[in-house]
Amino acid sequence: MRRNYSDIESSKSMVQNTQNPESKATIFELSSKSGRQSFETFRAALTAYEVFDTLEDQLAELLVTRSPKLRSNPEGLAEAVSRELGAEGWSHIGCWAWYPWSRSLVRILNEEDFIELRTNRNRNKITSKEQRELRKKTIGIVGLSVGSAFAMSLAMERTCGALKVADFDDLELSNLNRIQTGIKNLGLPKWIAISRTIAEVDPYFEVEVYSRGLTASNASDFFDGLDLVCDACDQVSAKALIRFEARKAEIPVLMETSDRGMLDIERYDQGVEGYLHGRISEEMLNDMMNANEWSPEFFNAFIDLSQASARGIKSLEVVGTTLVGWPQLYSDVAAGGAHAAQAARKILLGDPAPDARLYLEWDEQFVESID
Repeated sequence: MRRNYSDIESSKSMVQNTQNPESKATIFELSSKSGRQSFETFRAALTAYEVFDTLEDQLAELLVTRSPKLRSNPEGLAEAVSRELGAEGWSHIGCWAWYPWSRSLVRILNEEDFIELRTNRNRNKITSKEQRELRKKTIGIVGLSVGSAFAMSLAMERTCGALKVADFDDLELSNLNRIQTGIKNLGLPKWIAISRTIAEVDPYFEVEVYSRGLTASNASDFFDGLDLVCDACDQVSAKALIRFEARKAEIPVLMETSDRGMLDIERYDQGVEGYLHGRISEEMLNDMMNANEWSPEFFNAFIDLSQASARGIKSLEVVGTTLVGWPQLYSDVAAGGAHAAQAARKILLGDPAPDARLYLEWDEQFVESID
């Protein structure tokens, strides 16, 4: 039975891209009089909600990260907190984040301080300068099954400042072997589940949603302003459209396939010839863009069956008879999302990342024992 979410479905049908309030926290700034008044008016009208306020701990942690010696100097830390508060005190510090789906009010630092503290432990694998540079970047993700792990990796590290995600599927129980979310989200669009998860980690992180997926009619808008795009979709026509638009926009494409840790880095920003490392010609791409289903030729161009895992090939042989689809394990998907996020960071920071197909399979690092 389909879950009833009429308000969400109504919004989904009206627009192709959205920042739906059901997947985004509402932020109330407390530094201004108008912000405090707006919050008090909003809160007065609420019923049956929970409050989470650890702002004092967050501020103390922020000051310790700025001056680590304060960790062993309680008196000095108290003085630093007092200076930070000033004469106006706690009522003027930080923000309140309202999460309508859980009816929760959460007190947090303001945006700049929050991001500084949340990314502090990235340093110096990602320097402060690099973090500021990455914050300017926007990454697109087409498909939120495998793509959900990439989205979460990007958000956790703040490898970019904003995401555009395109997906039209609803969350099903069989998706929960690889999408990290709860059963309460079954029946909801995948984009809502993923956007909520990101918002609960970082309510300041921007996620723009294309709830009908990537189509010929919205592709130009989706690609506008992107610095990189991830192909994590199943439709052959959408995969072809991604590469057509990426070449036109001169931005790189990443594709993680979750078989043998296969990761494709496609540098259309560097003027490479052909598509997918020359595996797809202009003529084949046009055929793919107009195709309604996969052909063996199309599938082999993307997967390369001669290099696929033995279990992957055996599984493929029975898809449609004893298996409903290509198998994907959470460990493969999670690792693939992490590998793709690392590749994205290198590309966006200008580090070397050649146009190539890489295999990063963990199992192949083990040596079989000899009897």
